[in-house]
Amino acid sequence: MRIGVWQDETPSGGVAAARQVIATALGQAQAEGVEILVFPECFLTGYFRDAQQVAPCAGAVTAEEIAALQNLCDDTGVAFVLGSYLPVQDATANVALVFRPQTGTPLTYHKRALYGDWEKSVFQAGRGPLLFDYKGKTFAVLICFDVEFPELVREAAQLGAEAVLVPTALMEPDHWVPDLMVPSRAIENNVMLAYANRIGVEGHLTFIGKSQLCDADTSHRVVHSETGVGLISAELQVNPAATDYLREINTQGLPKP
Repeated sequence: MRIGVWQDETPSGGVAAARQVIATALGQAQAEGVEILVFPECFLTGYFRDAQQVAPCAGAVTAEEIAALQNLCDDTGVAFVLGSYLPVQDATANVALVFRPQTGTPLTYHKRALYGDWEKSVFQAGRGPLLFDYKGKTFAVLICFDVEFPELVREAAQLGAEAVLVPTALMEPDHWVPDLMVPSRAIENNVMLAYANRIGVEGHLTFIGKSQLCDADTSHRVVHSETGVGLISAELQVNPAATDYLREINTQGLPKP
């Protein structure tokens, strides 16, 4: 199975403008044989808004908008994971919507590890993992700061995930995350990580790109530039020669998260 990540900045013009970019990206992914595509964190709505703008921005993610996105999925046959704001009761969540062809409605993962005072003040945190099966493979979803916690990626691996799909909005100066932490998570869990980051500027934030696909074999790692726009992709592979840390934890009675 071929997995892709789309690196870009959310266009101005609201969710309709973002949907046009999503349609273009899905068309390119379809042409290149990508079966599941990951977009950045909050790509549909934009990531950073003043606190009073967050709820109205989330309100633009209507049932009709989600149906239009599902139609794009159905028409191209490409599954995709899309970051967005989403209204939840009297609050707003930072979510990843998982669209799969001919399934009707997307799955929804709520970001659990909220980053910094702003996120904690405007988003309601999620409470549990999301795993799903697609075309014979098992996937987990995390969002940005989630992946910086080894416990959350290890949880996904222990639950059977073969790949972890990660919409991201990582900004300056945290280059160590894509350079060191993301490939380490793939190696220590023998999973593929599809890490789709933003580029460009929103408010006072500058996003640093470096979207990537990596697994336990470092020769397979594919990394975008800090400013490039567009698709990168790789085959989902399991490295049989990789150290099986999960097995060693179980057989040696080592501590578990």
